[in-house]
Amino acid sequence: MGGLNAALNSGRTSLQTNQKAIEITGLNVANVNTEGYSRQTPHLTPYPALAFGDYFIGTGVTVGAIKRSHDVFLAGQIKDKAMEVGREQSMLNPLAELERVIAIGEGSLSDEFDQFFDAWRQLSTNPGGEVERQAVLQRGELIGRAFSNIYREIQQSVRNINSTISSKIDGVNLALEEVAQLNTRISALEMSGQSANSDRDRRDMLLKELSMAIGATSFETSTGAASVQLPNGMPLVEMGKANTINAVFSATDVNLELSFGASSLPLDRNALGGEFRGLYDVRDVMIPDVVNRLDELAYAFATEVNAAHRAGIGLDGVDDRDFFIQPLDPTDASSNLRMNITMTSEIAAGNSAAPGDNTNALTILQLEQEQLLGNDTFVSFYGKIASTVGVEAARNRQAAQGYKDTLVQLENMRDGIDGVSLEEEMINLLKYQRGFEASARFLSTVDEMLATLMTLKR
Repeated sequence: MGGLNAALNSGRTSLQTNQKAIEITGLNVANVNTEGYSRQTPHLTPYPALAFGDYFIGTGVTVGAIKRSHDVFLAGQIKDKAMEVGREQSMLNPLAELERVIAIGEGSLSDEFDQFFDAWRQLSTNPGGEVERQAVLQRGELIGRAFSNIYREIQQSVRNINSTISSKIDGVNLALEEVAQLNTRISALEMSGQSANSDRDRRDMLLKELSMAIGATSFETSTGAASVQLPNGMPLVEMGKANTINAVFSATDVNLELSFGASSLPLDRNALGGEFRGLYDVRDVMIPDVVNRLDELAYAFATEVNAAHRAGIGLDGVDDRDFFIQPLDPTDASSNLRMNITMTSEIAAGNSAAPGDNTNALTILQLEQEQLLGNDTFVSFYGKIASTVGVEAARNRQAAQGYKDTLVQLENMRDGIDGVSLEEEMINLLKYQRGFEASARFLSTVDEMLATLMTLKR
């Protein structure tokens, strides 16, 4: 009887184990399309053998553990590449907008320069003509407005970037808090001997999102918790405690700080990665450089035109008159370029008040071809600004697509290694089904043997 009881126990554990294995296989099949899901595998372990006379006989089987397929090296590569993807993709829209504003062609600032000097060219052929003089006034106002419009649209881009930064902060803080909660739960489950596979999958997804958003790096501690830091080493999550990133408004800009309880530390762009680093790079590096060069161009343009204009005399007999309001320095020159004269008689086309004198108009016209900004004319200097923006926007588009393609390849590799294969799961399902059927048949056989023994006893 003892042998048959042991056989019954073996059959029972085999039946239960195969049933559990089928459940795990079903879970894998159900999550075949779940993003970030890692394949789970039952690891079967025999129960300790017991001595029966001179023999040791096994007493069954159990699911010793449910293992989660996880390639640490590949997961690290995915997070690193996600950071690069986040940085480049966050720059796409701001750089595309900047490229649109700083353009070359019809309606651009370079076109306004051409039309401004063309108006002076027409005036030089008829220096006393009212229509020609009115055209010069109009083109002067329009080129000042063009500078102002560019500056205004660039500042709108800055505001858009600030809004984007503000909108992403809450999502980052929620992800950090969830990672902290998962740390606590994973550590507690695994210390009690249970598996936390689903929680680990969720935490890996959050860590990838944090890497893409802020360039967060992480490593796993001996307790199974994930320690999360910024690229500069500042802690974001330690075990079950998450620090908070806050927005700090300075004039029109949004900056960030990391709160440690009652104290806070400012976060500059070098402390960040991912999307936030890309947005900071455009806002704090690219755009200020463009604006400074536009201010330099506007200042040089106003200064040179004013100097030439002051040397001439208007039809009203007045000399030494600025054409534009003279900027004190290049700072904000592009946003404040305004006309100083308002009447056609104030235009100094000649070196005398004679209506037919075009001497000074020709002098001003020569400014179009002079290299007054290093080795550049006004138009070529603007062209270099536009070229810099265009080259950076093109590099960004290429880099964003390249990093995205690489990330897709890595994720496909991860799915091939750690993801669910329906073919493999169908094979496993068939294997465990046959094992379950065999266990049931074995139990039926043992039951018949017990029934026979009971009959013999009666």
